[in-house]
Amino acid sequence: MPKIYYSYYSPAGNSIPEVAFQEHMLGRKLLCKGLEHFYGLSFTLDALPSVLGIGENGKPFLKNFPQIHFNISHCNGLAACAFHSQPIGIDAEQPGYFPRVLIEKALSFEEKSFLQTLSASPALEQEWFYRFWTLKEAYVKRSGSGLDVVLTDFSFYFSDTTAKNGRFCVRCSDTGVSCYQKKLSHGQILSLCCSGDMDEVCFCPHHA
Repeated sequence: MPKIYYSYYSPAGNSIPEVAFQEHMLGRKLLCKGLEHFYGLSFTLDALPSVLGIGENGKPFLKNFPQIHFNISHCNGLAACAFHSQPIGIDAEQPGYFPRVLIEKALSFEEKSFLQTLSASPALEQEWFYRFWTLKEAYVKRSGSGLDVVLTDFSFYFSDTTAKNGRFCVRCSDTGVSCYQKKLSHGQILSLCCSGDMDEVCFCPHHA
C-alpha cells in the first residue's frame, strides 16, 4: 500500500526563490518524517545528502535501502512525499489557468476529446486538465525518465465524471501501471502512479 506524508503550508515569503526553498525543505522534512514513521529510519535533514543517491535519470533514491521507493511533489500550499515498495511517482497541482499549448503537448487524442466535452465550463475544464496533467507528471516521475517520455504516447481513462468517496476510478493505457487520484480538502489535485497493483493509499497529514 502506498503511503503519503503531506502538509499544507502558507508561503514564508513573497519571492519565488523564497517559496521554492520553503517547498524544497518541507519536502525533505516530509521524507525524513515518513522514513521514521513508516520504516523506523531516523535521518536528520543535514544527513540526507549523504544517504541519497541519484539515478541515471536524475531520480533520487536511498543508497542503503533500495527497497524503499519515494517521490516528492509540491505545489501552491501543499507538499507531499509518497512511499512504496515499488517505483512510484506523485504530483499535485492547484487547478487554475493553464497555457492552451499544453493540451496539444501533453494530452492524447482520447484525452483531448474527453476534455473538449467539458470546455463549456472554464472551471470544470481547468480541473480536468489538471487531473490529466498530474497523472502524466506522476507517470513520468515514477520512472524518472523525464524528457525521454512523449506525454501523448500514453493515456488515462476515467470511468465517469462522478467521484466516489472523493476519488475517481482511473486507469492507464500502460497496463503495468496503477493509478490513484484524489482532490484534497484545500482543492489540490493529487495523483499517484506506481508499478504493480495499488488498491488503497494511506494518507498521513503532518503539521509543518
